Amino acid sequence: MKNIVLIGIMGCGKTTISKLLAEKLQRPVIDIDEYIVEKYNQSINEMFAISEDYFRQNETACCKDLADIQDHIISTGGGVILKKENIDYLKKNGIVFYIDRPIDNIIEDVHVASRPLLQEGPQKLYDLDKQRHQLYLDACDYHLINDSSLENIVNNIISIINDN
Repeated sequence: MKNIVLIGIMGCGKTTISKLLAEKLQRPVIDIDEYIVEKYNQSINEMFAISEDYFRQNETACCKDLADIQDHIISTGGGVILKKENIDYLKKNGIVFYIDRPIDNIIEDVHVASRPLLQEGPQKLYDLDKQRHQLYLDACDYHLINDSSLENIVNNIISIINDN
């Protein structure tokens, strides 16, 4: 079976949704950010301290690692769409869902300290959304708005997967 790949801006719900899908579908989850940390034995903050480019290179290598797995749920980092090759790798065996959540909702509950790109404040999230929204749309197979219950999103994804 194809992987379920979740993309979207940080704080949109990818991690939570991937865990709920895993419970319902009995599939393993791979969080790419956790995978990168484990593979390179460095925190994301440490990688960004070297450079964002260094982190992005590692992210691409991990997407390539995951290109041949099947039947997983893959939760990506918010910037995975910045390199087209990442999406090409993830689409090789995956269906890509863009989890699109209103920025105002994200700002209400995101912990800024754990997000290197948000150290500058909440305006950065609006700027990132403006820069990346079209990239998410171009990369996804399905665009889902996360503005109601998580259960709705999970059920929509399961329905789409069952139809494929």
